[in-house]
Amino acid sequence: MASLPLGFSDFSVLRSRSKIYVDKTCLINELVRDDGFYFLSRPRRFGKTLLVSTVESLFKDGLRYFKGLAIADHWHDKTYPVIRMDFTACRIFQSIEEFKAKFENMVFSASESAGFTLPKIGIRGIGSVADAFEKMLKNDASSPVLLMDEYDAPLNSCLHSPKLFEEVQAELFSFYDCLKRLSSRFRLILVTGICRYKNLGIFSGVNFMTDISMRPEYGTLLGYTEDELRTFFCQHIEHAAGVLNLSVDECMQQLAYYYDGYCFDKKASKHVYTPWSVLNFLSYPEDGFQNYWYDSAGRPSVLLNYIKSHSLKDPKAYGVNQIISSDELNSSQDLADIGDLSLLVQAGYLTIKSVEPGGEVFTVNYPNAEVSCSMSKLYAEQLFGKNADSMVETSSLGLFMNFAPNEIVRRLNLLFKSIDYVRYPVNDEASLRCFLQIYLTGGGVNELNIERHNAFRRSDLEFKAGNRYFVIELKYARAGDDVKKLLMSAKEQLIKRQYGEQTHPELTHVRMALVFSKQERQFIADQIF
Repeated sequence: MASLPLGFSDFSVLRSRSKIYVDKTCLINELVRDDGFYFLSRPRRFGKTLLVSTVESLFKDGLRYFKGLAIADHWHDKTYPVIRMDFTACRIFQSIEEFKAKFENMVFSASESAGFTLPKIGIRGIGSVADAFEKMLKNDASSPVLLMDEYDAPLNSCLHSPKLFEEVQAELFSFYDCLKRLSSRFRLILVTGICRYKNLGIFSGVNFMTDISMRPEYGTLLGYTEDELRTFFCQHIEHAAGVLNLSVDECMQQLAYYYDGYCFDKKASKHVYTPWSVLNFLSYPEDGFQNYWYDSAGRPSVLLNYIKSHSLKDPKAYGVNQIISSDELNSSQDLADIGDLSLLVQAGYLTIKSVEPGGEVFTVNYPNAEVSCSMSKLYAEQLFGKNADSMVETSSLGLFMNFAPNEIVRRLNLLFKSIDYVRYPVNDEASLRCFLQIYLTGGGVNELNIERHNAFRRSDLEFKAGNRYFVIELKYARAGDDVKKLLMSAKEQLIKRQYGEQTHPELTHVRMALVFSKQERQFIADQIF
């Protein structure tokens, strides 16, 4: 089998070592064949750096590494000096002075690597760097290519500090303002990042920059389509299916369930798989369908902290379709005005599911089971703290697989008692069900069914855990409620409405009628059979 490209983001190295390259060069040719200034937003671990490296190789080395690729018969341009700036080189800093020093070093290093001389004498702040950069280019007639990867990395790293964010933003404005004045001198400018930040100058000005982030023709520029998986990774998928004792179609169904579903297309017509997760799975199929996104792409620490403080206010929003306007999704925003939904979409926690006629309103939700599980972990940390599993001494999946039902209830009560009283959120049956859903999903319970319908009505929770199938009916007791009556009602619903009887008859069914007390903040009555 051809070697997988896991961990390789340098195009020339990937090609010279005969790694699998999913051929996106037809789309790249459409993008870069004419002069222009383009911006592309994608979540982390989606291949932005590989795209930048591919464009760099094309303009710097010509077709040297493109033999056999779609672009080889269509590219006839010459080579150009390529100034490639990786903004992750200046993302870690504690003060504005430290940022300015790192930014200056990045600009000078990138310029020198492209063959330009940028004097360092008298440089004070990014405004001076911009002045020197402008002078350098005005004295050159080579029409260089400028590539800026992860342009927003410095801003994302100080979301926790509005003052530092504004200082960095003000410094960067002078550099981007310089680029705006010089844009006609470049053969091409390509900028990648996650978020669109206002007050940088980069997202303003007529005919300055084309944002292709949601253009349908570039919806599959990053990420893998199902056809690309079957074409470029067919042997690896066959191998993985064999390891897991699945058919190829069953393996593809599981791949789609866990890693597919991202849509970067304003027409909602195309979707792609997460490259990082697919490559990790195919590299280690014996580990099964793990959550690879959460611990790498899904947890940029500072962005994660911002999302926790701004976007996880109401856990009842977990897994619910949400509506966002086209203007909010596409517009650049200031730190104080960043919309929760917009940020979650740009960061990859939510994705487009559908679009209303006219294209002005989008429905967004989690793209796949992997991200749904990731979000449940974030919510669980918000609710129960980072030691949620230690509170019950095992994961939720292990708890329901291996322990007696009465012990399960006891340990769940430990969890509910760990929630901070100041913001205790279990205030009705819906929130109770939601928090159990979050804990179960975050702890590895897959295919959790909420309000599963049958011919008689709908159950609260149903799920598989090992060789058990749990069917749970919940009741919420307020002061003065008859607990025995509530418990009897829950039990009768399970029996008379035959919840769960049609599902997984080969498994041991465990039916749990549970009553939660608002005052005691735990389950105070149960009937298990």
